Amino acid sequence: AYARFGKKELSLKEITDRIGEHGDDYQILLAHHPGYMKEYLAYGADLILGGHYHGCVVQLPWIGGVISTNFTLFPKYSGGIYPEGEQTAVVSRGLGTHSVPLRLWNWPELIVLELSGNERESANFLRKILSEEGFTIENNEHLEHAFIAEYGKGKPVIAILGEYDALPGLSQKADIKKEMVSEDGVGHGCGHHMLGAAATTAAIAIKRFLEKGKQKGTVRFYGCPEEELLSGKVKMAYYHMFDGCDAAVSWHPSDTNMAHDQAYLANASAHFYFHGVSSHAAFAPEQGRSALDAVELMSVGANYLREHVIDRTRIHYSTDSGGFAPNIVPDQASAWYFVRAPHMKDVKSTMERLKKVAQGAAMMTETTVDIEMGCGCCELSTNEAFEDLAYANLIEADGPKYTKEELRFAKELQKTVEQGIIEKGKNLHQVYDEAMILGVSPRDKWKEAELSASSDTGDVSRIMPTCLFTTAWPIGCSPHTWQATASGGTSIGDKGALYASKVAAGIVYDLFTKPQVLAKITKEFRERNKEPYTPMYEE
Repeated sequence: AYARFGKKELSLKEITDRIGEHGDDYQILLAHHPGYMKEYLAYGADLILGGHYHGCVVQLPWIGGVISTNFTLFPKYSGGIYPEGEQTAVVSRGLGTHSVPLRLWNWPELIVLELSGNERESANFLRKILSEEGFTIENNEHLEHAFIAEYGKGKPVIAILGEYDALPGLSQKADIKKEMVSEDGVGHGCGHHMLGAAATTAAIAIKRFLEKGKQKGTVRFYGCPEEELLSGKVKMAYYHMFDGCDAAVSWHPSDTNMAHDQAYLANASAHFYFHGVSSHAAFAPEQGRSALDAVELMSVGANYLREHVIDRTRIHYSTDSGGFAPNIVPDQASAWYFVRAPHMKDVKSTMERLKKVAQGAAMMTETTVDIEMGCGCCELSTNEAFEDLAYANLIEADGPKYTKEELRFAKELQKTVEQGIIEKGKNLHQVYDEAMILGVSPRDKWKEAELSASSDTGDVSRIMPTCLFTTAWPIGCSPHTWQATASGGTSIGDKGALYASKVAAGIVYDLFTKPQVLAKITKEFRERNKEPYTPMYEE
C-alpha cells in the first residue's frame, strides 16, 4: 500500500482477508508501514511492530520525526513505543536510510523486545472466580496482572501465593511424544497453571471455613505475575502489596512430595551496554573502537572470575553484537548477565566484581560501558517450625491415588528423558518400580534434593514467615521441559494440584486455630531475619 505521496486506502476487511480474524490469544502483528497504525489498532492486535519511516530523516527532541518517507510532516508513529490502551505499537528507526541518505539526531537502532507480564487472561479469570466467591479484589496501578483477593476480618492475616505465568516455546499436548499445541506457542513447563489453581482452591476452602463465623482472621490470595522473570513478587514487595501479612504459604510442582527448609539460589541480573567508535574495518581500522571486543573481553574475564567465587555460584550470560556487518567496527554491543549464589550477600559481592570486569574490558578497548541493574531475588529464608507444619499437613492430607493408566503414562514419559536423570531420581528417592513418588519424602530429605533454581518467593520469605512444599510430577520430570508441560496437562497434574490445595488449606487452618504454632513460627522468623529487607528493584 506504499505510495510516494500520500497513501493508499487500507480497509479492515482487506486486513482480515489477508491474515484472518483476530483471535483470543495474544497476537503480534508485523506490519511494515506505520501510516496505517489506526487500521492495525482497529484490527485488534495486542502488539504491532512496524518500521518503514527510518526515523523520518530528522528526529526532534520531545516532538519526534519531521518528515516520513512518503513526505508526510510530523507523523505520529515515527519511532519508539506507543501504548494505546491495552495495545502497544512499536516502530523501529532501523539501521539504514530511505530516499534521502541522511539521519539527524536519528540514531540507527536494532530493537530487541522482551515479552513479559502478559498474564492478563489468567489473572482476570482468577479475579472473577474469587470475586464471585465473595473475596474483595485489590489491584495495583503499577502492576496490571498482580492482585490481592481478601476475605475475613482481623488477625492473623495469612497469604496464599498463586502464580500463572507460562514459558515461551513450551506449548505441548498432553502426550508422551513431543508435539506442540500451537507452533512456537507458550506452555506451562513450570506448572504455574497448577500452582495458581491449587492456591485459589485452598483460598476458597479457607474462606468457606471463615464464613461460618467461628474463627477470626483474614485469608489473602496473592495473584503473582512474572515469576519466570524473577521479578513479580519483588515488584509487589516494592509497592508494599505484602504489608500487613503474618505468614505466607507457597508450593511448587516437582517430582517430590516434600517440605523444603532451604530452597532457591539468590539471583540478580544486569545489562552491560558498551559504546565505541564505528569505522571501516579495512579502510580505517585504527579509527575504530569496538564495543563487541569489549563484550568478548568481558566474557573472558567472567570466565576467569568463575574460578574465584564460592561454591554453587553461577554466572550466566547472553550477548547481542548489535547486528553490524563484519566490515564495520561495531560501536554498540551489549551483554546480559545473571549471577546466582546461595545468599544475596554473595550475589551482590560477585556482581560488584563482575562490574569491575566490565569496566576493565572497557578500559582495554577504549570504549565506555553503561551498567543497568535488573531485578534481584533472595533465597528462601529458613523456617524450620513452618516446614514442620507443612510436613505434618503433607502427611495428613490424602495423597494422590493414581490409576494404572496414569502410572503407565508416567513411565512412557520417563522414556523420553535422558535416562541418567531418571536413574538419579530413582536412586535419590529409592523408588524403583513406579514412575511416581506415592508417599511423602522423609522430613530431612530436602538436604539431598535442594532446589537450585531461583524464585521471587524468596523475597516474600524476607517480609514474613514463608513455607514451601512440592508435589505433582513423575520422577525425573524437570521443570522448563515439554515433559513437564505434558504431565501438567493430564489427570496426573490435576491430582497433584488437588493434593497441594489440601495441604495448603490444612496449613492455613492450623495457623488460624493454633496460635501457639504461629507464635513459634513468627519467633523463629524474627530471630533469623534481623537485617532489613529492601527489594532489588528500581522503577
